[in-house]
This record gives sequence, structure tokens and C-alpha cells, in this order.
Amino acid sequence: MRKFILLTFLCVSMMFGNEALFAQRGTAQTQTLEIRIASPLPQNSPWGEALDRLAREWSTATGGQVRLTVLHGGTQGDEERMLNAISANVIQAALFTSFGLSAIEPSILTVSTPFLIRDDDELIAVLDEVGGDLEARINRARNNNFFLLSWSRAGFVNFFSREPIYTPADLQRMRIASNPQAEDMNNIFKAMGYQIIEADWTGTVQQLSSGQISAVYQNPAVIAAMNVHSTARNMLPINIAPVLGGIVMHQAAWNRIGTLNPRYQTELLRITRSITAEFDSGMPRTIDSAIQSMTRTGLVINQLSPQQEQLWYSEVERAMPQLLGTAFDIDLYRRVNSALERHRSGR
Repeated sequence: MRKFILLTFLCVSMMFGNEALFAQRGTAQTQTLEIRIASPLPQNSPWGEALDRLAREWSTATGGQVRLTVLHGGTQGDEERMLNAISANVIQAALFTSFGLSAIEPSILTVSTPFLIRDDDELIAVLDEVGGDLEARINRARNNNFFLLSWSRAGFVNFFSREPIYTPADLQRMRIASNPQAEDMNNIFKAMGYQIIEADWTGTVQQLSSGQISAVYQNPAVIAAMNVHSTARNMLPINIAPVLGGIVMHQAAWNRIGTLNPRYQTELLRITRSITAEFDSGMPRTIDSAIQSMTRTGLVINQLSPQQEQLWYSEVERAMPQLLGTAFDIDLYRRVNSALERHRSGR
């Protein structure tokens, strides 16, 4: 998959060159850059609202010279297609999850190791340790063709299922829907003994209703927005992995913004990271609100005993020897684990 994306990018680069990577209109005094940014998530989700606000503030800050058009709801396809679309100048930027970011820099998936990072405080501690390095890796990837505008900490993913889940053994009996593009994560779950069914997200509710799949993993706010809980009425409250996202732009497009006005890059980066920080800080409340709303319409949260909870954490310890060096970057995993040990011990 990654070889295909790289080949596509190289071909398009040779055909068009970096100078034609996005629209530019007007005279030298009134140049307008039209930048299309894609998102796989609904406009009525918290992510959609944040991107719409970003577009408004970018326009205000540049006097309308930088026009950001947000393409919501996966209209540009899944994350693999969005990455190809950036390379082909169909879009110039996109909001990616860990899966999409890992197609640019594979080591990023290490931060999403299942059952390793348990809450947002732990994720902050990890990003304080490795976030700068990961950002630099993205910006160096593929001959410096991408620029990370901002990280996003959008909560965690949980399992939602037709029948209750309490232990790993319960989940191993179920057919779990997973994004076909999340190849590495799918292999990780398979290595841990789970039945993974590759399924397009748009058909999830129908597949749950028909019994083709019996469980999904996703952020609760997305589950609520897509009404998946109408069929998958059971939630496992233990956090599986953090939703680490990022807004990535083609480097040539970012450079053109600087050509318009050198101050624009500094100001737009500040705006983007400010909005992201507000989004991150408000996300726990958004998720709590989504969960409360879903419980009022029939969602059941299956509470675990301490012994049952520990079984899930033991899962990653059992599987890790066969995953290090294949699915996960060994050195990065050690740094993440070291940061977690210091955080949990209060050091």
C-alpha cells in the first residue's frame, strides 16, 4: 500500500512539479490561494466544526487571501485516497488519524499500541517525550513533501458491540469491523487473537444489523454522530488506544502561503494550533456528553472488575514480543514505555 502511494506521488511530482500544486489567482498585489482540506469525519462532528472555524479564521487573518475549503464526510475517500489526492493536487491538506499519518511515517502507529496508553494525561506525557520527534519525522518524510500543521488529541477509541464484552475472551468470539486501510492495526489485532473483518465504515450499521459483524472500535463521539449505538448497544469502557490525529498540508502549498506574506505562516500556524488546543481540551466533555446522550437512548456501559480490567492490559504485554520490530518501532516503543513508567510513578 505504501509503495503504491509513494509511486503515485513521484509520478505526479514529475508531471506537474511543485510550482503547480495548488490554485493561485489574482495580481501580485491581490493573489488568492485556494486550499482544499479534506476530512473523513462528518461536518456535524466536533472535528467538522473545528475545521469550519479554522477556515473562517484563516480567511480573516489573511484578508481573504488564503481561502480554505473544507471537504467533510469522506467525500475524498478514505485516508489512503486523501493522501493520494494531496499528491495529485486534488486537495492540498487533510485531517488524518493515526492510520493516515502512519502511511507517511510508519513509526507513528507505535503511539496507538492497543491498551498501552490508558488516559489523556498519559498521552500528554508521551507526546511531551516523543511528539517533537514524530513531527520532525513527518516533515522529513518523502523528501520533505509534507508539513504537519498540528497534532490533535481526540480522546480514545472503545469497543461497541451487539453483545456485552467483559474480557478479551468475550471479544475473541466476535467479528470485529475494521478499516481495510488500517492494515498494520488489523494485523496487530489478529496477532492478539481477534477476528478482524475489513469493512467500509459507511456500511457499519447495516452490517451490524445483519450480523455480518458484531463489534466495532471507534471514538464515542463518532459512534454517536453516526448512530452506530442504535445497533451496537454495549460499550466496553476501557480505552483501547488514543485517537492521535494531525492536519497535514503539502509542503509546496505551505511554502506558497509564505510567499504571499512571510507573516502568514506564523499567524496561520498559531491559529491552527490554538484551535486544536481548544479542541483537545474540550474533547473529554464532548465525549462524556456523547456517552450520556447514547445511554439515554439505550447504550449500556459494561463495567469491569479490577481483575477483568487487568486482563486487557496483560494482552499487550503478551503480544508485544512478536510486534516489536514489525508493527511497532522498537526504539520509539521503549521511549513511550519509559515516559509512561515515569508518569505512573509520579516522577
